[in-house]
Amino acid sequence: MCYNKIQHFRRGENIMIAFFVTFLAILLAELGDKSQLVTLTLSTRFPPRQVVAGALGALAALTALAAALGDFMADLLPETTILIASALFFFAVGTWMVFRQETPDGEVEEPRHGVATQTFAMIFLAELGDKTQLTVIALTAAYGTPIPVFLGAMAAQFVNHGAAAYLGSRYLTRLPGRTIKIVSAALFFFFGAAMLYSAIF
Repeated sequence: MCYNKIQHFRRGENIMIAFFVTFLAILLAELGDKSQLVTLTLSTRFPPRQVVAGALGALAALTALAAALGDFMADLLPETTILIASALFFFAVGTWMVFRQETPDGEVEEPRHGVATQTFAMIFLAELGDKTQLTVIALTAAYGTPIPVFLGAMAAQFVNHGAAAYLGSRYLTRLPGRTIKIVSAALFFFFGAAMLYSAIF
């Protein structure tokens, strides 16, 4: 009885950790990313609600696919292998964030099939196989909890793209890019180190 309560508590704790780790990782990784810039640019010309609906629709589809793949990997591979692979992935993304050079292009085609549909298509193609999707795969595999990871990722995307649509032109463009880059990279290094520690000890 006591053992079952402890196991239940630990599972609940793991779910919360998976949610918040995913939320923070995706929130910072997506700041200034190309998909957020697409939302920001389109929202200056078209109704923000339609732009956000299209963006979140595309991101929900991609995130669900990534979570499903991560869950499959969690059942297929040993836990230690998954943790080490996820740690290496986080180290690689952190390193890439430090050295990346962003040259965003603000040109966006005129929607021909509705604003939401165009936004969905643009962001789906932009994010397919992107670091955000790979992060969801890695976190789902590492924690073995696809639903909390999915919800954490979508909560972060809602904040990111909602802010881009409604506040972007006034506030987001003023955020210090270098500071965001350093904080994001540091967070990915920290998560990588935590996973590596869990794998070894």
